[in-house]
Amino acid sequence: MNPFLANSMKRFFSHYLPVQKGLAANSILAYRDALRLLLCYAADHRKKNVEELILEDLDEPLVLAFLDHLETARGCSVRTRNARLAAIRVFFAFVARQEPALLPHCQRIRGIPLKRAEQKMLGYLEEQEIQAVLDAVDAAARHGLRDKTLLLLLYNSGARVSEIVNLKLTDLRLDDSPQVKLLGKGGKHRSCPLWPETAEALRAYLAQRVPRQPGEGQVFLNAAGLPLSRFGARYILRKYVAKGQHACPSLAGKRVSPHTIRHTTAMHLLRSGNEVNMVSYWLGHADINTTHVYVEIDMEMKRQMLAKVAAPAVDTSVPWKIPGLLDWLSRLAKAPELCGGPQPKKSRDQASTAEKQAQLHIIPGLT
Repeated sequence: MNPFLANSMKRFFSHYLPVQKGLAANSILAYRDALRLLLCYAADHRKKNVEELILEDLDEPLVLAFLDHLETARGCSVRTRNARLAAIRVFFAFVARQEPALLPHCQRIRGIPLKRAEQKMLGYLEEQEIQAVLDAVDAAARHGLRDKTLLLLLYNSGARVSEIVNLKLTDLRLDDSPQVKLLGKGGKHRSCPLWPETAEALRAYLAQRVPRQPGEGQVFLNAAGLPLSRFGARYILRKYVAKGQHACPSLAGKRVSPHTIRHTTAMHLLRSGNEVNMVSYWLGHADINTTHVYVEIDMEMKRQMLAKVAAPAVDTSVPWKIPGLLDWLSRLAKAPELCGGPQPKKSRDQASTAEKQAQLHIIPGLT
């Protein structure tokens, strides 16, 4: 790889993202994946090895072709496509700071617009559905207590699954004022109070927790005594969602992930009358606009809002219609004079009399 491009990549990942931008490890890995895909695509497109690429090879037409490749060949969604583009934009903004002579080149790439994506409704569970999932756990089973504690803590805290699986024993406070300290995006800490039921479940689980290594600090462990992964937490949740369908059939039509439980917590907090900015603090959102989506999607809250507004007075009775009008029109269609047949000649007096009779009887009931 060209020395300037290689050195820019190294400084971008080793210093700029973790130090200046303060991004967490998972976010840095997402940037790495985006740029690695771009480099591989550029190498194939330019018929070069990755080591032979120069920064000028990564021009605007190539980036646009790469974004189309993500959607068509790799089957990525618009949201994924935009996430990759966002990472590329940040990298070229960094390059422009390092080498002003490349500013026009970087500006053209940074000017590529994000693609408008359809805004899908967020999924969440109703109160009876989350209760059915929790009730599906058999606490007497081998890992039942761990599973119930995990699900209860997810619902209680509204935490991201990464925050829960990385939870340390030192982050728990289970005294008279139980709470948990969570490490969110950007290295930001927040504390969340716990229900007495959640604290009791944690005490019971920790009493039987057996780590493989005596010094293991993570709270939730898998069957081998090692730290539970995000995928393990997702598997546990889906298992009990499937079991809960017997008691709550509405679960069968929902795709539930650990993030669905986070959405569920947010919805239930809002329904309970909490202000949206307080819910934003609870969830650890950096931008309150992220929380506003929950207000938009909840139909029950919309019904309650509508119930406070009186409907206008509207007459909903059946409108008056002229009796027999449709019947008369039906008979008129069958009249000899409309059927094209020969009609007998009438004198002027007879025609005048017939016209008057027709005017008098054209609307039965009004003569």
